Amino acid sequence: MNKKCGYIALLGRPNAGKSTFLNAFLGTKLAVVSNKPQTTRNKILGVYTEGDNQALLLDTPGIHKSHGLPKMNQVMNKVAWSVLGDADFVCYLIDVTQGWSEEDANWIEGILKKYNKKALLLATKTDKVKMEEVEQGMINIAEGFQALSEKIASNDEIKCQFIGDIPQAISSKRPEEIAKLRHFILDQLPQADWLYAEDDLTDRPQKFVCAEIIREQIFRQLGQELPYKIAVIIELFEHKKNVTDISATIVVDRDSHKGIVIGKNGSRIKSLGTDARISLERHLERKVFLELFVKVKLGWTENSNMLLEFASLQEPDDVK
Repeated sequence: MNKKCGYIALLGRPNAGKSTFLNAFLGTKLAVVSNKPQTTRNKILGVYTEGDNQALLLDTPGIHKSHGLPKMNQVMNKVAWSVLGDADFVCYLIDVTQGWSEEDANWIEGILKKYNKKALLLATKTDKVKMEEVEQGMINIAEGFQALSEKIASNDEIKCQFIGDIPQAISSKRPEEIAKLRHFILDQLPQADWLYAEDDLTDRPQKFVCAEIIREQIFRQLGQELPYKIAVIIELFEHKKNVTDISATIVVDRDSHKGIVIGKNGSRIKSLGTDARISLERHLERKVFLELFVKVKLGWTENSNMLLEFASLQEPDDVK
């Protein structure tokens, strides 16, 4: 039989449910998930192989207005848009509880005008509210998309074809809905040789995934206290006979943030270490010995070299 393989870009505003959808599609945890917007900083590739199909899902930072924000936010936007050049298919996600917004209109307008392949519009988090609210949100999104399409068609050529229901309701918490949508998306893949081995999950090294798992715990425990200017660097990653030794440094932007991470008498960093170790052991399926340290690097989110060093975040050259 002929093999199929293609890149699927996941786009949308911050906290639209892209990373949760990626994890659900893959059937395992790869991307950081929290209730805080802009948790995802990097383009993360998830590989899903089933039968003769290989889907390469590109989870992206949430597309947001970055004018006046740190350089990190501007780079995150460029990283998100850069995936369109690789994508064979696009899923644009909107939180059904938030509905259509001006930002969605701006981003989808760009997709409709510039992207000459197929796309899906997904209304996510349908499990979060009552059915009446889901229906209202769906109508709001559908009307917003229809008005935008009519406006563009009157002046410009629409290159992108959105297929299926507009929008398609989906909950990443409902496996049967994910399975149905997964099958639909796999059918859209072009015929092509696989780019990864059958058992590959991502192109990211294990150290990157482990750093993301630790960063997730920081967001979960300090989401209300600590801003986004944090990073995690894996200094040591060593498999031994019965345990994996991991040493990680948490990078913060201010001295005051260091105190928040450490906590009174070291209580917070101890709690972070415990929860991160449990998540790491679940991911690695073996015992983990974890050490955490904290250091301050002033202005790292404004420095291109430090963005690359601390957050693996590199500005694309060809995105305007």
